Amino acid sequence: MTAHFPRTRREVREGLIPSHALLERAGFIRQVAAGVYALLPLGWRVHQRICQIIFAEMERGGVQNVQLPILQPESLWQQSGRWAKYVQSGTMFVTTEQQSRQPYGLAPTAEEVVTALVAAELSGWRELPLHLHQIGPKFRDELRPRMGLLRGREFSMSDAYSFDPDEDGMRASFDMYRGIYRRIFEAVGLRSCIAVQADSGAIGGQGSSEFMAVCDVGEDELLTCDHCDYGANMERAASRYTRPSYSDERRTIRWVPTPGIRTVEELERHFADQGITAQHMVKTIICTVNPKGNDPYDIAVCIRGDLGINLVKVRNALGADEVVPALDPVVREVTGAEVGFAGPIGQRNVRILFDQSVCGMSNFLCGYNTTDHHALDVNFGGELPEPEHYYDLHNAAEGHGCPNCDEGRLGISRGIEVGHIFMLQQGYARALDVSFLDQSGEAQVPWMGCYGIGTTRLMQAIVEQNRDGQGICWPEAVAPYQAHILTANHEADVQRELADRLYEQLSARGIDVLYDDRGESAGVKFADADLIGCPRRITVGRLAAEGKVELRLRHTGEQQEFTCEEVLQLLSSIPTSC
Repeated sequence: MTAHFPRTRREVREGLIPSHALLERAGFIRQVAAGVYALLPLGWRVHQRICQIIFAEMERGGVQNVQLPILQPESLWQQSGRWAKYVQSGTMFVTTEQQSRQPYGLAPTAEEVVTALVAAELSGWRELPLHLHQIGPKFRDELRPRMGLLRGREFSMSDAYSFDPDEDGMRASFDMYRGIYRRIFEAVGLRSCIAVQADSGAIGGQGSSEFMAVCDVGEDELLTCDHCDYGANMERAASRYTRPSYSDERRTIRWVPTPGIRTVEELERHFADQGITAQHMVKTIICTVNPKGNDPYDIAVCIRGDLGINLVKVRNALGADEVVPALDPVVREVTGAEVGFAGPIGQRNVRILFDQSVCGMSNFLCGYNTTDHHALDVNFGGELPEPEHYYDLHNAAEGHGCPNCDEGRLGISRGIEVGHIFMLQQGYARALDVSFLDQSGEAQVPWMGCYGIGTTRLMQAIVEQNRDGQGICWPEAVAPYQAHILTANHEADVQRELADRLYEQLSARGIDVLYDDRGESAGVKFADADLIGCPRRITVGRLAAEGKVELRLRHTGEQQEFTCEEVLQLLSSIPTSC
């Protein structure tokens, strides 16, 4: 450690989540710019071990490794239709080639380039299925980079791509990678990692699953069943919710003044004496839709008063790029009323989407686009036509019933996304003209999948799940070193000589060892060893004259005295590679 770069730090800037702070303090990473980090020697070693595990599992599954370019021409992304989307959203870093002035992007993902490469090489059905994989840097111009390696502008990623002759093959590949990912996350030492249903987002396709490392500081909210294995992120989760008994008697609609009463909570208080709760209300939210390749337009979404609207589900129902709550001037223009009085009755200006929660409701309260007024005892089929279709547009919530089983209830937790797998279908293959000849000589379009693991993000997620009040507790498979040797008093010849000899013998056997040969106090060395977090600490101290050392396990704190020969035998028996 006299030659080690850099030194550890006792303090780092305030506001960092625990895993980020520990990686900074222990000297695994350093920030170069917002969202841009250098992996220092310790960090590089951990990342290499993570990558070795991933490569080994991929190759075990028959996946071939490649290296794809990060700098990609605009023309490829124009073919897939994603160039404008990624540039306009500010996601992609863009540059221009000096001679031709051709735009290029620093790719945040590699669907276009891998599909184009396969298009140039694929000819017949015998070449499928095809599985390609790489680990390399990616770039995304995050608006607010934060949380260290979890949300950066430059990061390392493992991404794999599958090409199959038919839909069944694509689904089989999806299941294969699901198994590979489970083995990877178990091998790297994640203590709790769950697969949940997810939205496909900008990648596209019709099915995806996220792998989430469960922890308190995760960016994503997860809903999981306490009875079965159902799990989904908040954007995708469905649920069963309590439905009150609505009266079969259809009362006559009433128009009542509600001066200045705009919210569901205010309406509940105002009509408390009539027993009207949020479950007897239909609220209307005006939204602005940004469709793919067309001008924005506005819609209304009607949902039961006690439920929240899920804008991702609305976006997917419309096949749009983005859906956002409309600005107040837009709401006034669409409804002809002040904000808080929108409703479905008599609405002719916009399309209305009705959530499944309003199906079967009777004698409910809603707005009717008149300032300071609401309608009571509204029923479908009267002033309000029966909807032709109901959509799942609500936010699932903690305590709702599980959509997958009758017994379970949904609980909420947080997680760090460490992996995401997608069934891409045929969209990219069609856009980039990929085809092959089937057994009858007919041209067919392959079915694709893509599979990603953020490897630098995974490194920090491992720390978040494997730490204590003193520092990091690295799992064996990804630890930077298998053991950390230190002397209690480096000035004592007998301690220094024994530590030198043990370090040389362990190194000669191919065992990775970090040796604290500094002249620091024992307390400083112990603190640094706990901070860095190698699985074992070997202390050469008061028993050095007897040829004995103290071996302490980082995860459990268990410690025991051994002779040097016993330590050599013990560490030699531990596998040194994945």
